[in-house]
Amino acid sequence: HNVEEGEDFTYQIHKVDLSCPGFREYHKRLQTFLMWFIETASFIDVDDDRWDFFLVFEKYNKDGETLFATVGYMTVYNYYVYPDKTRPRVSQMLILPPFQGEGHGAQLLEAVHMFYCNLHKVQDITAEDPSENYVKLRDYVLVKLCQTLPSFSTDKLPLGFSDDMSTEAREKFKINKKHARRVYEILRLRVTDMSDETKARDYRLEVKKRLFAPTKKNQREMTKMMKCLRPEELASHISQMDTALQQEELEKSYQELLAEYRRVIERLAQA
Repeated sequence: HNVEEGEDFTYQIHKVDLSCPGFREYHKRLQTFLMWFIETASFIDVDDDRWDFFLVFEKYNKDGETLFATVGYMTVYNYYVYPDKTRPRVSQMLILPPFQGEGHGAQLLEAVHMFYCNLHKVQDITAEDPSENYVKLRDYVLVKLCQTLPSFSTDKLPLGFSDDMSTEAREKFKINKKHARRVYEILRLRVTDMSDETKARDYRLEVKKRLFAPTKKNQREMTKMMKCLRPEELASHISQMDTALQQEELEKSYQELLAEYRRVIERLAQA
């Protein structure tokens, strides 16, 4: 709710479907904005009843008349999960340029999570090929939601990522294990005194262990290949797995992640 230059603005989020009168034509016009503002956007088949639509409007008064301006929207596809669950996947999300930077994206994503939290059939919520900006937004929203959960309490964070964290995040907010792990790392960073060498080292090793996991898997595969590759083939693969280079890339990934996490923490402090 905002008051600006004597005008009264309120913002509303609505979930709609194709049974709403006029929505099909409205959506047809609305999704053309995707082509202008999202590089990899594509039109969706609205006749599939597994789509959910969430719209954000600005409600305002002008000359005594109540008007609505479109702020943005999100489309979510409900995938089937055996045997009796669904997995909503965010497909498209757009906040129109005049309204960007005002927190509407975070409020929309949080509202969508809260909507699905009330549906027992929902397993967890994911996103289709998320952009870098979407990941930043999701980090902020999920950390905001989870920071009050008992399993993410300040005294439990230094003990490491636990099954309790994964379970509670999924049951309370439909957050999958991978995203719950990022939430844990951000919240642990917030309570870690990085000027303390021991605490900083413990945190760094905890995060790097996760980042290094795919590389470790590749090394196990290399051990298997050594038994069946010819010498020249083996030499080619080994040259691609230079240990020093791996360590350099790991440190780079860690520092980039720290910067991302600190931006989320700063935004939380300003909320």
